Amino acid sequence: MKHPQMPCRKTTATVLAVPEMGRQRRSDDEVRRRMLPQRVVCSPREFRAVGPSRQDQIRRLRFVGLVLLLISGLPDGTPLFVMEGFLSAVGTTGLFGCRAACAAEPPAAEPPAAGPPSGLAAAMAIEQALVDSIRHAEGSVVAVARVRRSETPAEDPAALGPLAIPQLFADGDSPAHPDFVPNEFGAGVAVDREGLILTTAHVLGDIDAADYYVWMKHRPFKATVVAADPWYDLAVLKIDATDLVPIVFAGEQPVRKGSIVIALGNPYAIARDGEVSASWGIISNLGRRAPKVPQPSRDADHQATLHHYGTLLQTDARLNIGYSGGALINLKGEMIGLTTSYAAGAGYDKAAGFAIPIDENFKRVVALLKQGRKPEYGFLGVEAELLAEEVRRDGQHGALVRQVLPGTPADRAGLRAGDLITEIDGERLSATDDMIRLIASRAPAAKAVLSVAREFTRGERVEPRALPAVLTKRYFPASRRQYGTAPEPTWRGMQVDYSTASPDFAFLGPLFDPARAVYVVDVAEDSAAWNAGVRSGSYVTRIGGEEVTDPQAFYRRAAMIDADAILELRTRQGATQMRTVSPK
Repeated sequence: MKHPQMPCRKTTATVLAVPEMGRQRRSDDEVRRRMLPQRVVCSPREFRAVGPSRQDQIRRLRFVGLVLLLISGLPDGTPLFVMEGFLSAVGTTGLFGCRAACAAEPPAAEPPAAGPPSGLAAAMAIEQALVDSIRHAEGSVVAVARVRRSETPAEDPAALGPLAIPQLFADGDSPAHPDFVPNEFGAGVAVDREGLILTTAHVLGDIDAADYYVWMKHRPFKATVVAADPWYDLAVLKIDATDLVPIVFAGEQPVRKGSIVIALGNPYAIARDGEVSASWGIISNLGRRAPKVPQPSRDADHQATLHHYGTLLQTDARLNIGYSGGALINLKGEMIGLTTSYAAGAGYDKAAGFAIPIDENFKRVVALLKQGRKPEYGFLGVEAELLAEEVRRDGQHGALVRQVLPGTPADRAGLRAGDLITEIDGERLSATDDMIRLIASRAPAAKAVLSVAREFTRGERVEPRALPAVLTKRYFPASRRQYGTAPEPTWRGMQVDYSTASPDFAFLGPLFDPARAVYVVDVAEDSAAWNAGVRSGSYVTRIGGEEVTDPQAFYRRAAMIDADAILELRTRQGATQMRTVSPK
Protein backbone atom coordinates (compact mmCIF):
# COMPACT_ATOMS: atom_id res chain seq x y z
CA MET A 1 0.00 0.00 0.00
CA LYS A 2 1.36 3.39 -0.98
CA HIS A 3 1.06 6.34 1.31
CA PRO A 4 -0.49 9.49 -0.16
CA GLN A 5 2.13 12.09 -0.78
CA MET A 6 1.98 15.00 1.60
CA PRO A 7 3.20 18.45 0.60
CA CYS A 8 6.04 20.05 2.53
CA ARG A 9 8.60 22.71 2.05
CA LYS A 10 11.84 21.54 0.55
CA THR A 11 13.81 23.34 3.28
CA THR A 12 12.10 21.45 6.12
CA ALA A 13 14.30 18.95 7.98
CA THR A 14 13.71 17.58 11.46
CA VAL A 15 16.04 15.62 13.74
CA LEU A 16 14.18 12.53 14.92
CA ALA A 17 15.09 9.87 17.48
CA VAL A 18 17.54 7.21 16.38
CA PRO A 19 15.64 3.95 15.83
CA GLU A 20 16.69 1.03 17.99
CA MET A 21 18.84 -1.53 16.18
CA GLY A 22 17.13 -4.82 15.50
CA ARG A 23 13.59 -3.59 16.16
CA GLN A 24 11.01 -4.85 13.63
CA ARG A 25 9.99 -2.21 11.10
CA ARG A 26 6.68 -0.59 11.98
CA SER A 27 3.68 -1.53 9.87
CA ASP A 28 2.34 0.91 7.30
CA ASP A 29 -0.66 1.62 9.50
CA GLU A 30 1.55 2.45 12.47
CA VAL A 31 3.66 4.74 10.31
CA ARG A 32 0.55 6.51 9.11
CA ARG A 33 -0.70 6.96 12.68
CA ARG A 34 2.59 8.43 13.78
CA MET A 35 3.15 10.71 10.77
CA LEU A 36 3.21 14.44 11.34
CA PRO A 37 1.78 16.71 8.66
CA GLN A 38 5.12 17.94 7.36
CA ARG A 39 7.78 15.82 9.07
CA VAL A 40 8.06 12.08 8.59
CA VAL A 41 10.77 9.45 8.43
CA CYS A 42 11.30 7.74 5.12
CA SER A 43 11.76 4.00 5.04
CA PRO A 44 14.76 2.28 3.39
CA ARG A 45 12.52 1.35 0.41
CA GLU A 46 11.46 4.96 -0.10
CA PHE A 47 15.05 6.13 0.34
CA ARG A 48 16.23 3.88 -2.48
CA ALA A 49 13.42 5.16 -4.71
CA VAL A 50 14.56 8.78 -4.71
CA GLY A 51 17.18 10.23 -6.98
CA PRO A 52 20.89 10.45 -6.10
CA SER A 53 20.70 14.17 -5.34
CA ARG A 54 17.97 13.62 -2.77
CA GLN A 55 19.90 10.74 -1.23
CA ASP A 56 22.98 12.90 -0.98
CA GLN A 57 20.96 15.68 0.66
CA ILE A 58 19.53 13.29 3.25
CA ARG A 59 22.97 11.83 3.97
CA ARG A 60 24.39 15.28 4.62
CA LEU A 61 21.51 16.24 6.91
CA ARG A 62 21.87 12.94 8.70
CA PHE A 63 25.59 13.44 9.27
CA VAL A 64 25.17 16.96 10.65
CA GLY A 65 22.59 15.62 13.09
CA LEU A 66 24.88 12.81 14.19
CA VAL A 67 27.64 15.29 14.96
CA LEU A 68 25.15 17.26 17.07
CA LEU A 69 24.17 14.06 18.84
CA LEU A 70 27.83 13.30 19.42
CA ILE A 71 28.45 16.63 21.09
CA SER A 72 25.27 16.81 23.15
CA GLY A 73 23.74 13.39 23.51
CA LEU A 74 26.08 10.43 23.07
CA PRO A 75 27.68 9.12 26.28
CA ASP A 76 31.00 10.60 27.25
CA GLY A 77 33.87 8.45 26.06
CA THR A 78 32.12 6.77 23.07
CA PRO A 79 35.01 5.37 20.97
CA LEU A 80 35.47 6.73 17.47
CA PHE A 81 35.15 3.32 15.80
CA VAL A 82 31.77 2.83 17.50
CA MET A 83 30.51 6.16 16.18
CA GLU A 84 31.80 5.45 12.66
CA GLY A 85 30.20 2.01 12.71
CA PHE A 86 26.95 3.54 13.88
CA LEU A 87 27.09 5.98 10.96
CA SER A 88 27.42 3.11 8.54
CA ALA A 89 24.68 1.07 10.23
CA VAL A 90 22.10 3.82 9.87
CA GLY A 91 23.29 4.87 6.43
CA THR A 92 19.93 4.26 4.70
CA THR A 93 17.43 4.50 7.52
CA GLY A 94 16.70 8.15 6.87
CA LEU A 95 17.16 9.73 10.30
CA PHE A 96 16.39 13.15 8.83
CA GLY A 97 14.12 14.35 6.10
CA CYS A 98 10.50 14.81 5.08
CA ARG A 99 7.95 13.12 2.89
CA ALA A 100 8.75 15.39 -0.05
CA ALA A 101 12.43 14.44 0.13
CA CYS A 102 11.48 10.78 -0.05
CA ALA A 103 8.86 11.15 -2.79
CA ALA A 104 9.72 9.10 -5.82
CA GLU A 105 11.01 11.12 -8.71
CA PRO A 106 12.29 10.11 -12.10
CA PRO A 107 16.00 9.51 -12.33
CA ALA A 108 17.91 12.49 -13.61
CA ALA A 109 21.34 12.92 -15.04
CA GLU A 110 23.09 14.01 -11.87
CA PRO A 111 26.59 13.53 -10.50
CA PRO A 112 27.19 10.27 -8.63
CA ALA A 113 26.04 10.45 -5.02
CA ALA A 114 28.76 10.95 -2.46
CA GLY A 115 29.45 7.99 -0.18
CA PRO A 116 28.77 8.03 3.53
CA PRO A 117 30.95 10.58 5.34
CA SER A 118 34.07 9.18 6.97
CA GLY A 119 34.93 9.37 10.64
CA LEU A 120 37.25 12.32 10.02
CA ALA A 121 34.51 14.89 10.56
CA ALA A 122 33.44 13.15 13.78
CA ALA A 123 37.05 13.14 14.97
CA MET A 124 37.33 16.84 14.16
CA ALA A 125 34.19 17.49 16.21
CA ILE A 126 35.81 15.72 19.17
CA GLU A 127 38.97 17.73 18.63
CA GLN A 128 37.00 20.97 18.69
CA ALA A 129 35.26 19.90 21.90
CA LEU A 130 38.65 19.27 23.53
CA VAL A 131 40.02 22.62 22.34
CA ASP A 132 36.96 24.47 23.63
CA SER A 133 37.12 22.72 27.02
CA ILE A 134 40.78 23.57 27.51
CA ARG A 135 40.23 27.17 26.47
CA HIS A 136 37.33 27.43 28.94
CA ALA A 137 39.29 26.14 31.96
CA GLU A 138 43.02 26.79 31.46
CA GLY A 139 42.85 30.38 32.68
CA SER A 140 41.93 29.06 36.13
CA VAL A 141 44.97 26.76 36.51
CA VAL A 142 48.28 28.12 37.82
CA ALA A 143 51.80 26.93 38.54
CA VAL A 144 52.84 26.52 42.18
CA ALA A 145 56.34 26.20 43.63
CA ARG A 146 57.64 25.65 47.14
CA VAL A 147 61.06 27.06 47.94
CA ARG A 148 62.80 25.86 51.06
CA ARG A 149 64.02 28.60 53.32
CA SER A 150 67.32 26.80 53.75
CA GLU A 151 70.04 28.44 51.65
CA THR A 152 71.36 25.05 50.49
CA PRO A 153 68.91 23.00 48.44
CA ALA A 154 68.67 19.29 49.08
CA GLU A 155 71.08 17.32 46.89
CA ASP A 156 69.23 14.01 47.01
CA PRO A 157 66.06 14.22 44.86
CA ALA A 158 64.69 11.03 46.46
CA ALA A 159 64.62 12.82 49.82
CA LEU A 160 62.28 15.45 48.43
CA GLY A 161 59.46 13.09 47.57
CA PRO A 162 57.54 12.51 44.34
CA LEU A 163 57.42 16.22 43.46
CA ALA A 164 61.16 16.70 43.18
CA ILE A 165 63.66 16.77 40.32
CA PRO A 166 67.35 17.75 40.60
CA GLN A 167 68.12 21.42 41.19
CA LEU A 168 68.00 23.29 37.87
CA PHE A 169 68.25 27.00 38.63
CA ALA A 170 71.43 29.04 38.68
CA ASP A 171 72.79 30.51 41.89
CA GLY A 172 71.48 33.99 42.55
CA ASP A 173 68.21 33.64 40.65
CA SER A 174 65.29 34.78 42.76
CA PRO A 175 61.95 32.94 42.62
CA ALA A 176 60.46 35.94 40.79
CA HIS A 177 63.06 35.77 38.01
CA PRO A 178 61.79 34.41 34.66
CA ASP A 179 64.66 31.91 34.49
CA PHE A 180 64.06 30.53 37.96
CA VAL A 181 63.11 26.84 37.92
CA PRO A 182 62.05 25.43 41.30
CA ASN A 183 62.96 21.90 42.30
CA GLU A 184 59.68 21.37 44.17
CA PHE A 185 56.54 22.29 42.32
CA GLY A 186 52.94 21.47 41.46
CA ALA A 187 49.81 23.18 40.22
CA GLY A 188 46.82 24.99 41.66
CA VAL A 189 43.32 26.03 40.73
CA ALA A 190 41.73 29.44 41.29
CA VAL A 191 38.60 29.11 43.44
CA ASP A 192 37.94 32.78 44.17
CA ARG A 193 38.41 35.97 42.20
CA GLU A 194 40.17 37.60 45.14
CA GLY A 195 43.34 35.51 45.03
CA LEU A 196 42.48 32.10 46.56
CA ILE A 197 44.25 29.09 45.02
CA LEU A 198 43.31 25.48 45.77
CA THR A 199 45.99 22.80 45.60
CA THR A 200 46.88 19.51 47.25
CA ALA A 201 48.36 19.63 50.75
CA HIS A 202 51.30 17.41 49.83
CA VAL A 203 52.46 20.06 47.34
CA LEU A 204 53.10 22.37 50.32
CA GLY A 205 55.15 19.93 52.38
CA ASP A 206 56.39 21.43 55.66
CA ILE A 207 54.63 24.79 55.92
CA ASP A 208 57.03 26.03 58.59
CA ALA A 209 60.08 25.43 56.41
CA ALA A 210 59.07 26.73 52.97
CA ASP A 211 57.89 29.75 51.02
CA TYR A 212 55.43 29.48 48.15
CA TYR A 213 55.15 31.15 44.76
CA VAL A 214 52.40 31.15 42.16
CA TRP A 215 52.83 31.96 38.45
CA MET A 216 49.81 33.14 36.54
CA LYS A 217 49.79 34.75 33.09
CA HIS A 218 53.55 35.49 33.19
CA ARG A 219 53.13 37.11 36.62
CA PRO A 220 54.92 35.77 39.71
CA PHE A 221 53.19 36.08 43.12
CA LYS A 222 54.44 35.17 46.56
CA ALA A 223 51.71 33.16 48.26
CA THR A 224 50.69 32.66 51.86
CA VAL A 225 48.98 29.58 53.25
CA VAL A 226 45.38 30.16 54.31
CA ALA A 227 44.70 26.60 55.52
CA ALA A 228 45.89 23.06 54.89
CA ASP A 229 44.39 19.67 55.68
CA PRO A 230 46.64 16.60 55.24
CA TRP A 231 43.76 14.16 55.90
CA TYR A 232 41.83 15.28 52.79
CA ASP A 233 45.08 16.36 51.07
CA LEU A 234 43.78 19.84 50.27
CA ALA A 235 45.19 23.31 50.91
CA VAL A 236 44.36 26.89 50.00
CA LEU A 237 46.90 29.62 49.17
CA LYS A 238 46.38 33.37 48.91
CA ILE A 239 48.04 35.70 46.41
CA ASP A 240 47.73 39.46 45.97
CA ALA A 241 45.47 39.41 42.91
CA THR A 242 41.88 40.43 42.26
CA ASP A 243 41.38 39.26 38.70
CA LEU A 244 41.42 35.48 38.97
CA VAL A 245 38.97 33.39 36.98
CA PRO A 246 37.53 30.78 39.38
CA ILE A 247 37.23 27.26 38.07
CA VAL A 248 33.69 25.95 37.59
CA PHE A 249 32.92 22.82 39.60
CA ALA A 250 30.89 20.18 37.76
CA GLY A 251 27.23 19.79 38.63
CA GLU A 252 25.36 16.80 39.98
CA GLN A 253 25.80 14.55 36.93
CA PRO A 254 27.76 11.50 38.12
CA VAL A 255 31.19 10.75 36.71
CA ARG A 256 31.25 7.46 34.82
CA LYS A 257 33.87 5.03 33.63
CA GLY A 258 34.77 5.90 30.08
CA SER A 259 34.01 9.61 30.36
CA ILE A 260 36.48 11.68 28.34
CA VAL A 261 38.55 13.93 30.63
CA ILE A 262 41.37 16.45 30.28
CA ALA A 263 44.10 17.09 32.86
CA LEU A 264 45.61 20.57 33.18
CA GLY A 265 48.80 20.99 35.17
CA ASN A 266 52.39 22.14 35.52
CA PRO A 267 54.63 19.22 34.49
CA TYR A 268 58.30 19.75 35.28
CA ALA A 269 57.54 23.37 36.31
CA ILE A 270 57.15 24.48 32.69
CA ALA A 271 53.90 26.40 33.28
CA ARG A 272 55.59 29.44 34.82
CA ASP A 273 54.77 31.39 31.66
CA GLY A 274 51.07 30.98 32.37
CA GLU A 275 50.58 28.27 29.75
CA VAL A 276 49.51 25.10 31.55
CA SER A 277 49.95 21.75 29.83
CA ALA A 278 47.11 19.41 28.91
CA SER A 279 46.75 15.66 28.57
CA TRP A 280 43.61 13.72 27.89
CA GLY A 281 42.12 10.28 28.34
CA ILE A 282 39.17 8.66 30.03
CA ILE A 283 38.00 7.88 33.53
CA SER A 284 39.49 4.43 34.08
CA ASN A 285 37.85 3.63 37.40
CA LEU A 286 36.03 5.04 40.40
CA GLY A 287 36.51 4.73 44.16
CA ARG A 288 40.20 3.82 43.94
CA ARG A 289 42.57 3.73 46.89
CA ALA A 290 45.64 5.94 46.92
CA PRO A 291 48.91 3.97 46.62
CA LYS A 292 50.36 2.95 49.94
CA VAL A 293 52.86 5.28 51.52
CA PRO A 294 56.45 3.95 51.60
CA GLN A 295 56.50 4.03 55.43
CA PRO A 296 53.29 3.33 57.36
CA SER A 297 51.77 6.34 59.06
CA ARG A 298 51.21 6.39 62.80
CA ASP A 299 47.61 7.44 62.31
CA ALA A 300 44.94 5.61 64.23
CA ASP A 301 44.17 3.41 61.23
CA HIS A 302 47.69 3.39 59.77
CA GLN A 303 46.62 5.33 56.70
CA ALA A 304 47.85 8.75 55.66
CA THR A 305 44.71 10.23 54.10
CA LEU A 306 41.02 9.61 53.62
CA HIS A 307 41.84 8.70 50.02
CA HIS A 308 43.66 5.57 51.15
CA TYR A 309 40.20 4.14 51.89
CA GLY A 310 38.96 4.37 48.31
CA THR A 311 37.72 7.77 47.14
CA LEU A 312 39.79 8.61 44.08
CA LEU A 313 39.05 8.85 40.38
CA GLN A 314 41.55 6.95 38.24
CA THR A 315 42.39 8.27 34.79
CA ASP A 316 44.69 7.19 32.00
CA ALA A 317 45.36 10.84 31.16
CA ARG A 318 49.09 11.25 31.63
CA LEU A 319 49.95 12.97 34.91
CA ASN A 320 53.63 13.80 34.98
CA ILE A 321 55.40 15.17 38.03
CA GLY A 322 53.91 18.59 38.65
CA TYR A 323 50.29 17.78 37.84
CA SER A 324 49.41 17.52 41.53
CA GLY A 325 46.94 20.25 42.40
CA GLY A 326 45.79 20.73 38.81
CA ALA A 327 42.34 20.34 37.33
CA LEU A 328 40.71 17.28 35.81
CA ILE A 329 37.91 18.62 33.62
CA ASN A 330 35.10 17.23 31.48
CA LEU A 331 34.22 18.18 27.90
CA LYS A 332 32.24 21.14 29.19
CA GLY A 333 35.36 22.60 30.80
CA GLU A 334 34.02 21.90 34.30
CA MET A 335 36.27 20.55 37.01
CA ILE A 336 35.39 17.03 38.13
CA GLY A 337 38.52 16.37 40.19
CA LEU A 338 41.74 17.81 41.62
CA THR A 339 44.64 15.86 40.15
CA THR A 340 47.24 14.20 42.32
CA SER A 341 50.36 12.55 40.96
CA TYR A 342 50.42 9.65 43.39
CA ALA A 343 51.22 7.24 40.57
CA ALA A 344 54.12 9.37 39.34
CA GLY A 345 56.24 8.47 42.36
CA ALA A 346 59.05 5.95 42.27
CA GLY A 347 57.84 2.40 41.83
CA TYR A 348 54.48 3.26 40.26
CA ASP A 349 53.25 3.22 36.70
CA LYS A 350 53.66 6.76 35.43
CA ALA A 351 50.85 6.29 32.92
CA ALA A 352 48.28 6.01 35.74
CA GLY A 353 47.04 8.93 37.74
CA PHE A 354 44.38 9.87 40.24
CA ALA A 355 42.18 12.81 41.14
CA ILE A 356 40.23 13.79 44.24
CA PRO A 357 36.59 13.85 43.08
CA ILE A 358 34.36 16.89 43.37
CA ASP A 359 31.55 15.77 45.69
CA GLU A 360 29.64 17.28 48.59
CA ASN A 361 32.35 16.48 51.13
CA PHE A 362 35.00 18.01 48.86
CA LYS A 363 32.96 21.20 48.60
CA ARG A 364 32.44 21.27 52.38
CA VAL A 365 36.17 20.96 53.05
CA VAL A 366 37.11 23.56 50.42
CA ALA A 367 34.59 26.04 51.85
CA LEU A 368 36.15 25.70 55.31
CA LEU A 369 39.71 25.98 54.00
CA LYS A 370 38.83 29.17 52.10
CA GLN A 371 37.77 30.65 55.45
CA GLY A 372 41.06 29.60 57.05
CA ARG A 373 39.32 26.99 59.19
CA LYS A 374 40.39 23.43 59.93
CA PRO A 375 37.93 20.82 58.62
CA GLU A 376 36.55 18.25 61.03
CA TYR A 377 35.63 14.63 60.30
CA GLY A 378 33.20 12.18 61.82
CA PHE A 379 33.97 9.41 64.31
CA LEU A 380 31.87 6.34 65.20
CA GLY A 381 33.99 4.47 67.73
CA VAL A 382 34.17 0.83 66.64
CA GLU A 383 36.96 -1.55 65.80
CA ALA A 384 35.88 -3.69 62.86
CA GLU A 385 37.33 -6.58 60.93
CA LEU A 386 36.89 -8.16 57.51
CA LEU A 387 34.43 -11.02 57.23
CA ALA A 388 35.89 -14.49 56.83
CA GLU A 389 36.67 -15.57 53.30
CA GLU A 390 34.04 -18.32 53.17
CA VAL A 391 31.34 -15.93 54.43
CA ARG A 392 32.18 -13.41 51.71
CA ARG A 393 31.99 -16.18 49.12
CA ASP A 394 28.43 -16.81 50.24
CA GLY A 395 27.60 -13.21 49.29
CA GLN A 396 27.56 -11.71 52.77
CA HIS A 397 29.00 -8.22 53.05
CA GLY A 398 29.69 -5.60 55.69
CA ALA A 399 32.05 -4.65 58.52
CA LEU A 400 32.08 -7.03 61.49
CA VAL A 401 32.24 -5.15 64.81
CA ARG A 402 34.98 -6.54 67.02
CA GLN A 403 34.87 -3.89 69.78
CA VAL A 404 32.81 -0.85 70.71
CA LEU A 405 34.64 1.90 72.59
CA PRO A 406 32.76 3.20 75.65
CA GLY A 407 31.33 6.70 75.39
CA THR A 408 31.39 6.77 71.60
CA PRO A 409 28.52 7.33 69.16
CA ALA A 410 28.54 3.59 68.45
CA ASP A 411 28.12 2.84 72.15
CA ARG A 412 25.28 5.31 72.54
CA ALA A 413 23.57 3.97 69.40
CA GLY A 414 23.49 0.45 70.88
CA LEU A 415 26.07 -1.32 68.71
CA ARG A 416 27.58 -4.48 70.20
CA ALA A 417 30.57 -6.68 69.46
CA GLY A 418 29.58 -9.25 66.86
CA ASP A 419 27.18 -6.96 65.01
CA LEU A 420 27.53 -6.73 61.26
CA ILE A 421 27.19 -3.23 59.78
CA THR A 422 25.94 -3.81 56.23
CA GLU A 423 25.01 -0.24 55.16
CA ILE A 424 25.47 3.36 56.20
CA ASP A 425 22.71 5.71 55.07
CA GLY A 426 21.71 3.16 52.47
CA GLU A 427 25.20 2.74 50.99
CA ARG A 428 26.45 -0.83 50.96
CA LEU A 429 29.62 -1.78 52.84
CA SER A 430 31.88 -4.34 51.23
CA ALA A 431 34.72 -4.08 53.73
CA THR A 432 35.90 -2.19 56.81
CA ASP A 433 37.54 0.48 54.66
CA ASP A 434 34.12 1.40 53.30
CA MET A 435 32.88 2.04 56.83
CA ILE A 436 35.84 4.25 57.74
CA ARG A 437 35.52 6.19 54.47
CA LEU A 438 31.79 6.85 54.85
CA ILE A 439 32.01 7.86 58.51
CA ALA A 440 35.11 10.03 58.08
CA SER A 441 33.50 11.78 55.10
CA ARG A 442 30.83 13.23 57.37
CA ALA A 443 31.14 16.16 59.73
CA PRO A 444 30.89 15.87 63.53
CA ALA A 445 27.31 16.10 64.84
CA ALA A 446 26.04 14.55 61.59
CA LYS A 447 23.52 11.73 61.89
CA ALA A 448 24.32 8.38 60.28
CA VAL A 449 21.80 5.55 60.05
CA LEU A 450 23.48 2.16 60.38
CA SER A 451 21.92 -1.03 59.01
CA VAL A 452 22.97 -3.72 61.47
CA ALA A 453 22.51 -7.50 61.29
CA ARG A 454 22.66 -9.04 64.76
CA GLU A 455 23.18 -12.71 65.62
CA PHE A 456 23.53 -13.67 61.97
CA THR A 457 24.83 -17.07 60.93
CA ARG A 458 26.39 -18.20 57.70
CA GLY A 459 23.90 -18.86 54.95
CA GLU A 460 20.98 -17.28 56.81
CA ARG A 461 19.56 -13.91 55.93
CA VAL A 462 18.86 -11.69 58.92
CA GLU A 463 16.70 -8.63 58.47
CA PRO A 464 18.95 -5.71 59.51
CA ARG A 465 17.81 -3.18 62.06
CA ALA A 466 18.34 0.56 61.70
CA LEU A 467 20.44 2.19 64.41
CA PRO A 468 20.84 5.99 64.21
CA ALA A 469 24.12 7.41 65.51
CA VAL A 470 25.19 11.03 66.02
CA LEU A 471 28.88 11.28 65.13
CA THR A 472 31.58 13.05 67.10
CA LYS A 473 35.05 14.14 65.95
CA ARG A 474 37.91 12.04 64.69
CA TYR A 475 41.33 12.35 66.33
CA PHE A 476 44.42 13.15 64.25
CA PRO A 477 47.96 12.73 65.60
CA ALA A 478 50.46 15.56 65.56
CA SER A 479 52.14 14.04 62.49
CA ARG A 480 49.01 14.93 60.50
CA ARG A 481 48.72 18.45 61.87
CA GLN A 482 46.17 20.68 60.23
CA TYR A 483 46.90 24.34 59.59
CA GLY A 484 44.48 27.25 59.70
CA THR A 485 44.64 31.02 60.00
CA ALA A 486 41.13 31.60 61.35
CA PRO A 487 41.10 32.07 65.15
CA GLU A 488 39.79 29.11 67.13
CA PRO A 489 36.86 29.74 69.52
CA THR A 490 38.02 30.25 73.11
CA TRP A 491 36.48 31.17 76.45
CA ARG A 492 38.53 33.00 79.08
CA GLY A 493 41.73 31.72 77.51
CA MET A 494 40.77 28.06 77.14
CA GLN A 495 39.87 26.06 74.04
CA VAL A 496 37.84 22.85 74.15
CA ASP A 497 36.92 20.12 71.67
CA TYR A 498 35.13 16.77 71.48
CA SER A 499 36.53 14.26 73.95
CA THR A 500 36.97 11.79 71.06
CA ALA A 501 39.48 14.22 69.52
CA SER A 502 41.91 13.69 72.42
CA PRO A 503 44.88 11.31 72.16
CA ASP A 504 43.86 9.53 75.40
CA PHE A 505 40.24 8.95 74.56
CA ALA A 506 40.46 5.17 74.12
CA PHE A 507 41.69 4.80 77.73
CA LEU A 508 39.04 6.95 79.44
CA GLY A 509 36.14 4.48 79.51
CA PRO A 510 37.04 2.76 82.80
CA LEU A 511 37.64 6.14 84.52
CA PHE A 512 34.55 8.16 83.54
CA ASP A 513 32.04 8.54 80.73
CA PRO A 514 33.90 10.48 78.02
CA ALA A 515 30.62 11.07 76.17
CA ARG A 516 29.69 13.50 78.95
CA ALA A 517 32.80 15.65 78.80
CA VAL A 518 34.79 17.95 76.51
CA TYR A 519 38.52 17.93 76.06
CA VAL A 520 40.66 20.95 76.99
CA VAL A 521 42.87 21.42 73.95
CA ASP A 522 44.82 24.50 75.02
CA VAL A 523 44.98 27.13 77.74
CA ALA A 524 46.70 30.46 77.15
CA GLU A 525 49.25 31.36 79.78
CA ASP A 526 48.24 34.13 82.17
CA SER A 527 44.62 33.87 81.05
CA ALA A 528 41.71 33.63 83.48
CA ALA A 529 41.45 29.87 82.94
CA TRP A 530 45.20 29.44 83.39
CA ASN A 531 45.21 31.39 86.62
CA ALA A 532 42.32 29.26 87.86
CA GLY A 533 44.44 26.13 87.41
CA VAL A 534 42.89 24.74 84.24
CA ARG A 535 45.43 22.92 82.06
CA SER A 536 45.35 21.31 78.63
CA GLY A 537 44.74 17.59 78.64
CA SER A 538 42.00 17.70 81.25
CA TYR A 539 38.28 17.20 80.63
CA VAL A 540 35.37 19.46 81.55
CA THR A 541 32.24 17.58 82.62
CA ARG A 542 30.19 20.53 83.95
CA ILE A 543 30.20 24.30 83.73
CA GLY A 544 28.03 26.29 86.13
CA GLY A 545 26.43 23.02 87.25
CA GLU A 546 25.30 22.09 83.73
CA GLU A 547 26.57 18.96 82.01
CA VAL A 548 28.36 19.45 78.66
CA THR A 549 28.78 16.77 76.01
CA ASP A 550 30.21 18.67 73.03
CA PRO A 551 32.11 21.93 72.42
CA GLN A 552 29.04 23.71 71.07
CA ALA A 553 27.16 23.06 74.32
CA PHE A 554 30.16 24.25 76.34
CA TYR A 555 30.57 27.57 74.51
CA ARG A 556 26.81 28.13 74.46
CA ARG A 557 26.57 27.69 78.24
CA ALA A 558 29.78 29.63 78.90
CA ALA A 559 28.51 32.65 76.95
CA MET A 560 25.61 32.92 79.40
CA ILE A 561 27.89 33.33 82.43
CA ASP A 562 29.12 36.85 83.16
CA ALA A 563 30.43 36.26 86.68
CA ASP A 564 32.64 33.55 88.15
CA ALA A 565 32.12 30.15 86.55
CA ILE A 566 32.67 26.88 88.38
CA LEU A 567 34.13 24.10 86.24
CA GLU A 568 34.04 20.43 87.16
CA LEU A 569 37.12 18.77 85.66
CA ARG A 570 38.38 15.23 85.25
CA THR A 571 42.07 14.50 84.86
CA ARG A 572 43.62 11.81 82.66
CA GLN A 573 43.79 9.64 85.78
CA GLY A 574 40.07 10.13 86.47
CA ALA A 575 40.41 12.44 89.49
CA THR A 576 37.74 15.13 89.93
CA GLN A 577 38.73 18.79 90.34
CA MET A 578 36.71 21.94 90.85
CA ARG A 579 38.01 25.21 89.41
CA THR A 580 36.53 28.72 89.59
CA VAL A 581 37.27 30.80 86.51
CA SER A 582 36.74 34.52 86.96
CA PRO A 583 36.08 36.98 84.14
CA LYS A 584 39.19 38.95 83.23
